[in-house]
Amino acid sequence: MIDFDKYSAYALFRLPFADEIRVVCQHDENHADADRMFVMIPFDSSKHKTIKIHPDVEMSIKTELLSTEMRSSCISLNNEEVTYKQSFERFISAIPSRFPKLVLSRSITTDYTGKPIDAFIRACNTYPRTMVYLCHTKENGTWIGSTPEILIAGSKSHYRTVALAGTMTSEGEWSEKNKKEQAIVADYIRNIITPMSSVVEEEGPYTSRAGKLFHLKTEFHFSPLPHIKVSDFVEKLNPTPAVCGLPKEEAKTFIIENEGYDRSYYSGVVGMLDIQGETNLYVNLRCCNVKDDKVTLYAGGGIIPGSTVKSEYLETEEKIKTIQYVL
Repeated sequence: MIDFDKYSAYALFRLPFADEIRVVCQHDENHADADRMFVMIPFDSSKHKTIKIHPDVEMSIKTELLSTEMRSSCISLNNEEVTYKQSFERFISAIPSRFPKLVLSRSITTDYTGKPIDAFIRACNTYPRTMVYLCHTKENGTWIGSTPEILIAGSKSHYRTVALAGTMTSEGEWSEKNKKEQAIVADYIRNIITPMSSVVEEEGPYTSRAGKLFHLKTEFHFSPLPHIKVSDFVEKLNPTPAVCGLPKEEAKTFIIENEGYDRSYYSGVVGMLDIQGETNLYVNLRCCNVKDDKVTLYAGGGIIPGSTVKSEYLETEEKIKTIQYVL
């Protein structure tokens, strides 16, 4: 196994359905920005800086070479429904008079003495359809996630992104609430990428599975105009309505002022950014942060007209179980 203690920062990630884990390690903290690096972009850049891990050392490991025993969850979660209800009332009162959609999230912090690398390996084995990652820095501790949502992936003249919204615990007929929530995200992405692209093609919406949950998904394939860079799309798309709301900047400000906690890197962006080569960036969902023998787990859901506090809270419970299961 790699001696990660030798490095100031490192990241491991496994793309959906891939048979290898990619590893990026950085020797020291003194690096200028480069065209290629592993990044974690926070939800609120005024509070947190973007994590940038430069590939001083880079390698790939076949997933079958890493194994760990699956076991029952070693953490217990406290019920946070009262606090969530208070936040929900603030959010629903602003819909639809000020916002057609807002995303309300929450976090839970509890003791944790497990090994993050074991949780990462179990997530790779348990969730083949998602992008699974582990990112460690001295300042921010260890982040682990299993996210189904691409922000942007591809290279040169062909990229793709998705509109992912709506949640069910079993496959079936989609409610009008879920269809409307997904359509809001799809419309936003379509309006962003079309003026910046020479070609745009769509697939969906269709049902997509992520772990034990199901979502509505529309996939977009597009070719950037010659003067457009991949970083331009990242700036425009992040944060998407799937994690924020609309209008984007106003919704983001409302969330920061009314959600009641700091999202940190949850609902930001995570993955490999490569200006010249292959980029694979995902929305940082189904994730947790391990630091100082504590773990903080995050989850959220879209609030639109017709949302109820009970159903939305239960949705966040199911999403939290995704990462809780592998800890």
